[in-house]
Amino acid sequence: MKYAIIVAAGNATRYGKDKLNEQLLGKSVLVHSVDVFKSVADVVIVVGQRIDGTLYAEGGATRFQSVLNGFQLIADDAQGVVAIHDGARPFVPREFVERLYCQADEHGSAVPRLPVTDTVYQKNEHGVGKIDRNALFTVQTPQVFNVSKLRYAIANANGNYTDESTLFYDTYGEVHFVDGLRSNVKITYQDDLPDFRVGVGFDVHPFEKGDGVILGGVKIPFGMKLKGHSDADALCHAICDAILSASGNKDIGHQFPDTDEKYKGADSTKLLATCVDVAGSSGYEVVNVSAVVICQQPKISPFIDEMAARLSAILKVTPDCVNLSATTTEHLGALGNGDGIAVSAEALLRRF
Repeated sequence: MKYAIIVAAGNATRYGKDKLNEQLLGKSVLVHSVDVFKSVADVVIVVGQRIDGTLYAEGGATRFQSVLNGFQLIADDAQGVVAIHDGARPFVPREFVERLYCQADEHGSAVPRLPVTDTVYQKNEHGVGKIDRNALFTVQTPQVFNVSKLRYAIANANGNYTDESTLFYDTYGEVHFVDGLRSNVKITYQDDLPDFRVGVGFDVHPFEKGDGVILGGVKIPFGMKLKGHSDADALCHAICDAILSASGNKDIGHQFPDTDEKYKGADSTKLLATCVDVAGSSGYEVVNVSAVVICQQPKISPFIDEMAARLSAILKVTPDCVNLSATTTEHLGALGNGDGIAVSAEALLRRF
């Protein structure tokens, strides 16, 4: 069995207000955290707040007491693994959670850790002293443990622990660490909550004589090609404009003017990579892209997966974050007459 205890009983004094109910892409921070575990664990317990589809436990005066309260809803003879997760970590990926459960099932514990990358000082009687950061790392949640072992550790705890890894280590003298994720951010201060931006792009190119259409960096066999100053990849161009728009930059015509001969016949996947870099210089990274290709012909659907894979590498996201579709105009208008191809695209970006 897989259990999860989501700790959501804190008072968020450093954030200044109820951070768990802050809205993020249409759902609260807490619901984002809980939903990941509802898709993985057999039993999900939320401590301090009531969430549909989960068990409720009263919050405690301390984190340790809250976890203890949650543990009381797990049967004494329960077998399996239990994850303890901060409700204020809404970005943990499902695949990462599944990996931690598997590691804990094999090793008895699985705690994600990150190396310290900042310079660290420590106060002492002389003022401050520098610490070698190469010997330091921080830990994240979820922290996953064998249910029986963690129950014993909690029952025999001597003191108030700020997380379960320290309790487990004090009890058993070892913890199995797993590489953590930088993206698994805990919302502690208001500027920890990321800034999302949406951009929209549109492009259209007519056909001319040729031997194939290039879309998303993939050549589609066809009796014509798209006409343009570059390779006329309308899909890349629309995504370029969506990314530039979301990151607050000027459009593709400004970035790569068709009056500049160096862009004549240019590979639009390279233009798209440049737009990703431009967005990065403005402090934004791509979260996902959705685009629809509009044409009467050629047939686009057989090439969608290949285009998504090619684009995802350029956008620095996984292929499931590039959603492409194709449609026709039912023979209406210039596109319906087979005069060319249009693409509409939207991009979601996140400030990093």
